[in-house]
Amino acid sequence: MKEQSRWNKVSLVILKLGGSSITKKADNKFEIDYDTLNRSAQEIKSVLEKDTELQLIVVCGVGPFGHTNVTKYDLNHGIETEEQEKGVGITNADCDFVGSETVKALEKVGLKVKLISGYEVCEQKSKKVLSFDIEPYKKALDEKIIPITTGIMVPDEDFKWSPMSGDTVIAQTAKQLSPTKVVMGTDVDGIFTADPKHNPNAKLIEKITNENLGEVLEQCGESASVDVTGGMKGKLEKLAATLNGVPAEIFSLFVEKNLENTLLGKEIKSTKIKL
Repeated sequence: MKEQSRWNKVSLVILKLGGSSITKKADNKFEIDYDTLNRSAQEIKSVLEKDTELQLIVVCGVGPFGHTNVTKYDLNHGIETEEQEKGVGITNADCDFVGSETVKALEKVGLKVKLISGYEVCEQKSKKVLSFDIEPYKKALDEKIIPITTGIMVPDEDFKWSPMSGDTVIAQTAKQLSPTKVVMGTDVDGIFTADPKHNPNAKLIEKITNENLGEVLEQCGESASVDVTGGMKGKLEKLAATLNGVPAEIFSLFVEKNLENTLLGKEIKSTKIKL
């Protein structure tokens, strides 16, 4: 009998480090928030020391490194000009930079990681996934390595290149690897009835199920920052369509120990999703 992959025997969690928290997305600055990134790396290290059966796939949002470039070079509706081709190269270099800085942060605390660039594993057709190669992720997990992937431009059968969000990576890895849960660190405590940064009356929605999903989608708005993937509403719609029963949790990565506690299964202020 063929030996089962080790990662099938352990708890697999997909972790999203949101672009709104590990980059200066709110300020539209091409800068990494190293305080948040480095603290997240320390918390991940602490968790893996406490729970030796846990394995992670890390997905990084890229903030302005992706979204602003896509808007600046008009990369969302097909690549036709030399300037757009140049823009694809710049965007992918910038997105890979976010990935490589995440790799450095995790390696600095002693973790084994591998950057898997989205354009190496994903091909799209009219901005929809045509194929997504899961094998590099399986190989990394079998070798006890944390795979890291960012949102990025990927080959597109119709458009030459098109944006692939980090949430697409979550959707594809969740679909093909059946993790125990998906956790998403962002710049707010979860999903709110309105934008909590601009509306003091916004209330945190602690649980989202099939029963209240439609109502929640009507309430939650678009991102206040430049986000070509539709902001929190777009993320929630994509999650709703692709989680396939995998539970998810959205929380603030800015709150110290939030990441560590949610990975350890402890209660934190967040939105829990079970669809």
